[in-house]
Amino acid sequence: MTAKQRILGAMRRADVDYTPMVISWNETQKLHGRLSWGNERERLAYAERMGWDTVVRTGAFVTPREVTVRRTIEEYGGKKILRQTWETPAAVLREALNFTGDWDRSEFGGDYLALSSDFRTPRYIEYPFNNAADIEALNYIFPENNPEDMKKIEDDYQTQRGLADGFGCPLFLYLDAGMDWITWLYPITEGVCRAVDEPQNIARILEIINDAKYKRLMRLLELGVDGVIRRGWYECTDIWSPELLRRFAWPAIVREIETVHDAGKLFVYTIDTGVKHIAPDLAKMGIDCFNGLDPVRGDMTVAETRAAFPDACLWGGFSGPGHFGAESPDMAARAAEEAMAAYGGRGLILGMAASYRHYYPWENFLAAENVWKRLRQGGHYGRM
Repeated sequence: MTAKQRILGAMRRADVDYTPMVISWNETQKLHGRLSWGNERERLAYAERMGWDTVVRTGAFVTPREVTVRRTIEEYGGKKILRQTWETPAAVLREALNFTGDWDRSEFGGDYLALSSDFRTPRYIEYPFNNAADIEALNYIFPENNPEDMKKIEDDYQTQRGLADGFGCPLFLYLDAGMDWITWLYPITEGVCRAVDEPQNIARILEIINDAKYKRLMRLLELGVDGVIRRGWYECTDIWSPELLRRFAWPAIVREIETVHDAGKLFVYTIDTGVKHIAPDLAKMGIDCFNGLDPVRGDMTVAETRAAFPDACLWGGFSGPGHFGAESPDMAARAAEEAMAAYGGRGLILGMAASYRHYYPWENFLAAENVWKRLRQGGHYGRM
C-alpha cells in the first residue's frame, strides 16, 4: 500500500497492510541536527527514506480586500507595545499587544500581524472588536469573494497535489474555521463573557469568518482534495460550556461534515483536550477521524476514546508533553502498545495533534517507533 492508501484506509476503518504512524515535526528540530529539509519536497523525500507515513496539506486562504494595515512597535519604560490599525470601509480597528521577547518572530514576515495567533490572547492590551460596527469590518478582512484568494488556492492546490501524488501521500485541506477565532480576537475570558452577554455579536463574527472559509472549502473539494482536517483546538470544555459549543460551534461543523461527505471525502477533526462532556455530541456528527485527543493531559484515555467513538478513526495515542516530553522512553513505548491494542490494528493512525518539539528527548520517539515497527509486522495486531 502507498501512504495515501494506508492513511485513507485507516480513516475509513478498513483493512490496511499495517497501522500507519504520522508525526508532524516542529521546525526547530532542524536546529538540533535531527531532521534536515528546506522545503516540502525535501520533507517528503526525508519521510520516504525513513519509512514514515505522512500527509500533504493545502490551505483555505482568506486575505483582506480594501483594507490598509499600519503596524508600529513602541517602547515605554523598557516595555514594547505592538500597535496595529486596520482601516476598512466599515470601521477603523485599533489593537495593542505586549510585544514580549518570546514572540515567534516567524509571524512577522508579512506586512501585518495576522489575527490567527496564539500569542495574541495573553498579550492583549486593547482588542480590536468592541461593537457591532467593528465586527462588520470583518467583511473586508475575511471577504467571502476574493478572486486573488481563489487563484492562490488553485495554484497551491496544483503544487501540493503534484507533491502528494509524486510521493504517494494524501492531500488534505487544513481548515481553520470555527470558535478558535474567538480565542484569537479576544482574551479568552473576555470571549467567553461576550458569548454569554453579547451572543448576537459572537454569532455575527462566526458567520462572517465561517462563510468565507466555507466558500474556499467548497472550491477545494471541487479541485479534488482527499479530505479536510478541521481545526478545533479550542472548541472544547476547557474553555466553553457544552451549551455554548452547541449554540456557536456545532452548526458550522455539521455543515462542513455534510458538504465533505457529499463530495465523497473524509472529515478529520483536530481537538486535544476537554472532550469527555461533549463526546456524545461529537459522536453523532459523522466525524471520520479524531486527530489529537491527548490521553495524558486530556480527560479521556485511549480506551475511553475507543468506546466513545466506535465508528471513528483515532489519529493519536500519544501525548506530546506526556509521552514524548517525559523522562522515560518506556512511557512512549507503552503508549504505542496501548493504542495498538485498544484499536486492534483497525481505525488507528499513531500520532498526536501537536508537533514533536525540539526539547522532547529523541530517544522517546525512537522507543515509540521501535514498538510501531515491531507490532506492525503482525499485520492486524489484536484485531477486534
